[in-house]
Amino acid sequence: MALRYLFFTNECVGLGHLRRALTLAGAATERDAEATVLIVTGAPIELAHPLPPRVDTIKLPLLARDSVGELRAGRLGISLPDTRAVRSRVALAAAQSFRPEVAVVDKAPLGLAGELAPALEWLHEAGTKLVLGLRDIADAPARVRREWSPRVRAQLEQLYDAVLVYGPDGNRHDALACLGLNTELLVHHVGYIASRPADRPTDLPEEYVLVTAGGGADDARLMATFLDALELEPLPVLGLVVTGPLMPEAEVRALRARARPLNVVVETFRPGLDGVMAGSRGVVAMAGYNTVSELLRTGCPALLVPRIGPSHEQALRAELLRESGRAQVLYPHELEPHRLRSELSRLLATPAQPPRPDDGGAARAADVLAELAAAAEADSILEAAL
Repeated sequence: MALRYLFFTNECVGLGHLRRALTLAGAATERDAEATVLIVTGAPIELAHPLPPRVDTIKLPLLARDSVGELRAGRLGISLPDTRAVRSRVALAAAQSFRPEVAVVDKAPLGLAGELAPALEWLHEAGTKLVLGLRDIADAPARVRREWSPRVRAQLEQLYDAVLVYGPDGNRHDALACLGLNTELLVHHVGYIASRPADRPTDLPEEYVLVTAGGGADDARLMATFLDALELEPLPVLGLVVTGPLMPEAEVRALRARARPLNVVVETFRPGLDGVMAGSRGVVAMAGYNTVSELLRTGCPALLVPRIGPSHEQALRAELLRESGRAQVLYPHELEPHRLRSELSRLLATPAQPPRPDDGGAARAADVLAELAAAAEADSILEAAL
């Protein structure tokens, strides 16, 4: 019988969580030609990358965050409690119907605002191996301690079998390190999770600068200031702006109108963006997990403009890269045309770092999940025999 993996993503802004889940799902099905994966997500699936073989999705109603980080219904005209109830019940129904050997939960041990608790409790009782996936950097330690209440920590120990940390061992910024949590769970630091490298694009000139900021929900100011900077002094190479599919259409139209006389191409989405990144003279980007994973692999010179609220995750990641000499950093309060134009000149003068080969984080994670799935299958066979 084919092994089944269930992924619960954690989404509010952008497509990063879904993209990482798709990469892990692809690694799992590539490792095992019979395995199959179901991803439960609120991310706008139609805007994401193509699904790997034997991978499908269930779409939850979207949640979003307001300017101070509070959750709200993303698109439905219903209350937040009603939206949470729908999401929770759909997640439970998916768990009960799919009956996976392994379920992987992204970032929040009980889901957003505890919405996955019923599904996780059912899966635990059914013998599913539960795995928590954590990024390399969570947030400032004080904020992590507030979010991980004593109840959440207790549920982690009670329900889960293992933790995957999507970053290097010895990192002091993942959630477990921030909490100082000594756990008996199996903790695996698998390295960065990056998608399979794409080829360098053939439709672009030899030299260009890439400006990208992930999904595009909150990057309009960065893109507009980039064009402001080029109005002061054009770049000697093409500028390629990839807004992300979540940027409102009106903002995309405004950028395109301004870009035409500046030797800048504006696109909303481009497959194989890591290949575009690898071929560029430099990258201007935010400091999200997926972007930084690809920057580290390519060695491309980078100017990072991290999001600074409500989470400190991107700022912490950007500072680590600046300390290691892998990137320049410009904070949003420093983002103005003259300063950005100066930083762009510095970026073009920066030589590329030696590219770092893919360290196999996705494959290592797939190995861990396969071992847990085999253990769950063996437990099920033993229980049936008793």
